[in-house]
Amino acid sequence: MLRNQREWVLLAAAIALLGIGAWVGLRSPRTPRVVSLRMTAGDATGIRHRLAVEFAKESEAFGFQIEVVPTDGSEMALSKVESGEFDLAFIQGGLSDKTIRNVRQITPLHMEPLHVLVKPELFEKVLQNGLRQLQGLSVNRGTPSSGTYVLSTEVLRFAGLQIEETDAATDFRSDTKNYSELIRTKEIEAMPDAVFSVSTLPSPIADSLIDSFGYQLIPLQFGEAFSIEAMAELGSGDMQSLIDRRHVFTTSIPPFTYSVDRRAPLNSLETLGTRLLFVANASVNGDTVRRLLEVLFQSNIAKTERPSIDASLLELPAEFPLHIGAQSYRQRNKPIIAGDAIDYLEKVLAIAATLAGGTFFVVQWARQSARRRRESSFAIYMERVIAIERESLQNELSAQLDLASLIRLQKELADLKSEAVTKFANGKLEGEKLIHGFLALVNDSRDQLTRLILHQRENIEQLAAEQHASPGQVWLQQSQGRSSN
Repeated sequence: MLRNQREWVLLAAAIALLGIGAWVGLRSPRTPRVVSLRMTAGDATGIRHRLAVEFAKESEAFGFQIEVVPTDGSEMALSKVESGEFDLAFIQGGLSDKTIRNVRQITPLHMEPLHVLVKPELFEKVLQNGLRQLQGLSVNRGTPSSGTYVLSTEVLRFAGLQIEETDAATDFRSDTKNYSELIRTKEIEAMPDAVFSVSTLPSPIADSLIDSFGYQLIPLQFGEAFSIEAMAELGSGDMQSLIDRRHVFTTSIPPFTYSVDRRAPLNSLETLGTRLLFVANASVNGDTVRRLLEVLFQSNIAKTERPSIDASLLELPAEFPLHIGAQSYRQRNKPIIAGDAIDYLEKVLAIAATLAGGTFFVVQWARQSARRRRESSFAIYMERVIAIERESLQNELSAQLDLASLIRLQKELADLKSEAVTKFANGKLEGEKLIHGFLALVNDSRDQLTRLILHQRENIEQLAAEQHASPGQVWLQQSQGRSSN
């Protein structure tokens, strides 16, 4: 009884596990809740802001509601993400603010070249003699809260121009117009002599200045020399640079980017630049960041870039600590895990575990049921042996032994033993202990029948002598159930 109960419990557990596995596998995926986020990408006139607006628009289909708010530049954007006022930002790379603690990098994106534009009458002079020719002239380095301001300041210092830490006294005059004010200016006399801008290509401010006033781009061929000075700062304990030169790279602006005029340079214009970074406040949920990366790498932004941007960018050295969501996304895209299957790995493992558990219990239940059926067959054989033994005992207790019955019982016992042993050998009966017990019971019954038959043989020999008959004839008569009288 207890055995049967255990088997039914196993069957119930198996059915429950298989049901759970089917439910997990077939249930409809939960619709993600709408996540509201605030984002900035600098000046509203910049292409960086346009990219953020496009990204926000595409993310709506994936359950995001992103509000894009302009700021005066990357330095301000970085501080607002640090404080938690904004959740996300596209910022210029290479900024080395050591007070930043709560900003996490999601992914680097494309390179943003530094554009140096000068009025047409200054072009040959600056091209031939370098940026020191800007001494005494008006220079626009962007707004003080922008990444352009930080990078251009360090570039001008590297070129040999004197700039005080307070920016109170310099070798040139600082022009403080922002990009919107520069674009709205109508008179070239009111424009600065030189303008610096770090921007995704094509730069709106560069395009406007070249088209409206004939400004020309100046190449910067000292990019490598500028970057390797980061080695001199290692171990000095006095890293006062406003820019992290480890993340400033030599790059170029393709020919004809801003003009197809035949006078435009036929070769790429060498300059230096930094990567555009996608960053988040550390408190932004890891799953949210992982989903944002899925949106980004499937977006029109990624497809429009040349070369297109993809998850391989996550392998580049991070400028800020990598967000936990970005780490998770990067791990799932490791080449040891193939294709889209990783998207469902957790679900597949859960289903596999429940199905395996259910299958195991079903198999165990089936085995135990089969074993019980085979063992119950032994019980039937034993009952038949006991019935033979019981009839043999009745024969022994009767007034006269019935030889025919004894021979019949002996034949039945032999047939029963042969049948049971054959089934056991073929796996149709199971149980080592049971077969031994069965054979012992058969042997006891056979010994009892043999003893009775031998005793009856003695009686037959005696009866044959008294009747002056052949013992064989008397044996034949009694074995066939006929009286010898």
